[in-house]
Amino acid sequence: MFRRISLFLFTVSFILFSGCGDKEELERETLEPSPLPVTASVAAIDVLYEVISSTGRVSSRRTQTLTAQIQGQIVQAPEYEGEEFSEGEVIFRVASGQHASNLSAANSEYRNAQALYQFEIDNYRGEITDGVRSMLRQTTGLEAASASLSSARTQYGNSAVSAGFNGVISDVTAQDGMTVYPGSPLGTLVDPWSLQVEVNLDERQLARCTPGLKAFVIIPSLNDTVLVGEVRSVSPVIDPSFRSGTVVVDVPPIPNLRPGATARTEIVFAEHEGSLVIPEQAVLIRDDRPMVFAVTDGHADWRYVTLGPAGRGFVSVTDGITEGETVITSGHYSLAHGAPVAVVN
Repeated sequence: MFRRISLFLFTVSFILFSGCGDKEELERETLEPSPLPVTASVAAIDVLYEVISSTGRVSSRRTQTLTAQIQGQIVQAPEYEGEEFSEGEVIFRVASGQHASNLSAANSEYRNAQALYQFEIDNYRGEITDGVRSMLRQTTGLEAASASLSSARTQYGNSAVSAGFNGVISDVTAQDGMTVYPGSPLGTLVDPWSLQVEVNLDERQLARCTPGLKAFVIIPSLNDTVLVGEVRSVSPVIDPSFRSGTVVVDVPPIPNLRPGATARTEIVFAEHEGSLVIPEQAVLIRDDRPMVFAVTDGHADWRYVTLGPAGRGFVSVTDGITEGETVITSGHYSLAHGAPVAVVN
């Protein structure tokens, strides 16, 4: 009987003890905060670029403004904007009956004068010297007829407006059948394969720029495509009204990149090889000192850091972080040291 009572009491005690342990463990799990979701990046050795940032527009290095040289009616024009033309190819043609008539009359006059000149040469008695030839050209009217023909050809040739280089037509303002006058705008020929970006920099930034510097060019309209260009020219003067100057960056052509597109430029004025870099958004200021949160065993580890040069969204670290450590880049503004975190990127 005593053994039965003892066994019963032991069983009850074990159940009570086990229940208390489970309750304490549940309470601990309930009291421990859930990890906070954060994004993070790994500190790595890389090249850090110090840059001058500005925004400009893509343009063509070569453009040709096409204008009418004579009065007349358009009888040839591009079929559509963006049509390609080769160097020397006629883009617009202006018909003028008066110029055609003048050219025909000048040709006839020249042929008559030439025949008379040849007759005089054939029947000249004496030695035919250069002086004699010059005299006969004057007396037969060949000299004047030649000048008239040259002028008529030039005027008639002005009826054709040709491409000065290989390009595409844009800003077409003249169509077949339109009457135009000397100086009337017809369109613009653009070289889409020779592109550049022009940016305005203030005088302090301008002092850091020299031709030949590398430049990163970001095209927002092409999903932030990054191109590597080169500074071609730096303005030798500063605009006194704006205290700025123009820098031209050559960029390589790529599909769908067109003149007029917005471009963000980052001109590299210094390169730092072998830098330990982290994203700039990882750095916070606490007590007037830069710091970051490293991720250590799933918890936020408060670190004061010493920073070096920065550029292109990254900053170099000279003390406080080592290569390969993970630093938090977002979700860290209200973090405390030791808080549990979960990297979600």
